[in-house]
Amino acid sequence: MQRIVLLRKHEPLEESWSKRSFGPAGRFVNDKLKVTGVRYDEAYHAVRVLGRLAAPGEEPPAVGFNYGAAAAAATFAVRVDADNEDAIARLRRDRAQEIVGVFADPAVTTFATYCGAAAVGGITQVAQPRGVPALRAAGFSGRGVNVAVVDTGIHGPSVPVVGGWGPAPGYQPGTTPRNHGTMCAFDVKIAAPDARIWDYALLRSQAGTWTAFLSDAIAAFADLIDRIGATPGRWVVNNSWGMFNRSQDAPIGSPENYSANPNHPFNQITGSLVAAGADVFFAAGNCGQQCPDGRCGVGDVGPGASIHGANSHPDVITVAAVTVDDRRLGYSSQGPGGLYRRKPDLAGLSHFAGSGVYPADGGTSAASPVAAGVAAALRQRFTAQALGPAQLKGVLQRTARDLEGNGWDFDLGYGVIDGAAAARALGHRRGAKRPQKKAARRRTRARV
Repeated sequence: MQRIVLLRKHEPLEESWSKRSFGPAGRFVNDKLKVTGVRYDEAYHAVRVLGRLAAPGEEPPAVGFNYGAAAAAATFAVRVDADNEDAIARLRRDRAQEIVGVFADPAVTTFATYCGAAAVGGITQVAQPRGVPALRAAGFSGRGVNVAVVDTGIHGPSVPVVGGWGPAPGYQPGTTPRNHGTMCAFDVKIAAPDARIWDYALLRSQAGTWTAFLSDAIAAFADLIDRIGATPGRWVVNNSWGMFNRSQDAPIGSPENYSANPNHPFNQITGSLVAAGADVFFAAGNCGQQCPDGRCGVGDVGPGASIHGANSHPDVITVAAVTVDDRRLGYSSQGPGGLYRRKPDLAGLSHFAGSGVYPADGGTSAASPVAAGVAAALRQRFTAQALGPAQLKGVLQRTARDLEGNGWDFDLGYGVIDGAAAARALGHRRGAKRPQKKAARRRTRARV
C-alpha cells in the first residue's frame, strides 16, 4: 500500500528537494525514520509542501484556507510503500516526532469523455459567446502570460511550448504525441493565442497510462511554485484531471483522506499555488448524474458526490461544461464539493470540433482550458499584485452568463464564462455603448 508521508523540515530534506534527488533524503529517512514493513520510494525525492495544517479538530474556514504563514509551515513529502496497516501504524507511533501526517495517495486521470460522439459546433461557435472577438478588439490575447497545462504532455509541433516539467527525470517538454494534453493546450489558445504554454506532463507518471498519483501532483505544483518565485509574472494553471473513484481514497473522516480533507498535502499545496499568484483552474469532473463516465465509482455520481479534493478547493476556479448552444452536458459533475460546498464556480464550452485530436474536444477536460484561456487573455494587463487571483475569480463569477436567471447553482455555478463582459467589468470596454441586458434564456438540461 502506497502512502504520502509528510515530514517536518530538516536540512537533508531541503537538499533533496533543491537537487531533485532522493539521495540526501534517503540517508536521513534510513537513519531516523526506518520502520519494519515500510520502504521509502527512491524514485521520489523529497518535495517541499508549503501550507497551513489545521490543528486536530479545528474546522477549516468557510471560504478559503489561511495562507498567512505558508512559508513558516514548510513540510516535506516523501512516498512510501508499506506491507500493511500495522506497518503504517508503527511508522506513526514510533516516529511521531518527525512525522506531520500520513495520507492517501490515490491515482488521478484525465476528464475526457463523450456522451454521443458528434461534435456540437466548432471553434467559431466557441469563440463568439466567450467574447473572444471583443477581447481581441480590446487588445487581450494573453501576450506575456504563462499558462501551465498540467496534463498528459503536449505535442510541441502542434502547440509550441516554452518549457515544462515531467514526473521522471529527462522529460523533454513538447515531445508527447498528440493526445489529451495537446487538446487542452489548443483549447487555451482559442481565447489566448499569444500565451506562453508550459508543458507540465504530470500524467506521464509511473502510475499508468494518462495517470498519476497525488504525490506526483504535489511534485508538479511544488515545481510550479518555485518557478513562479524565480520567474515572477502572470501565471494561469489548468488541470483537466482528478479522481473518479473514492474507493481508492481513505474514508471521509480519516486523517489520511484526500477528497474532503483540507489537511491533505495536495489540498494544502494547491492553496499555496494560488497564494503564489497563479489563477488555478480545475475541471469539475465527468461524473454528472445524467451521463457519468464509466470510471466513476458507484457512490461518486451526481449532486454532492462528484467533485472531490482539489477540484473543489475554495480558492481554485472549478469549471463545469456546456455546449455552444447552452445545454449542460450530462457528464458534468455537480456540487456540493468535497472541500467547499459552492462548486462549481462557472462553466466553459465543451464537446466541439476543435483541436482535431478527437472528433470532439470533450469532457470538463475541454471546458476548463477554454475558461483558463479567457482568464489568460484578461490576465495580460494585470499582475497578481494589481489584481489577485481571488479578485479575477470574482470578476469572472460576477460577469458569467446566468442561463436561468436564478443566480448560482450546483450545476453551472454562476453561469457560462463571458470574456467580453469580464473585460468591460475590468474597465476595458471599447466601441459601442453597453448593450441592454437580454432576458436570461432557460437552460435545457438535456443529455448530449
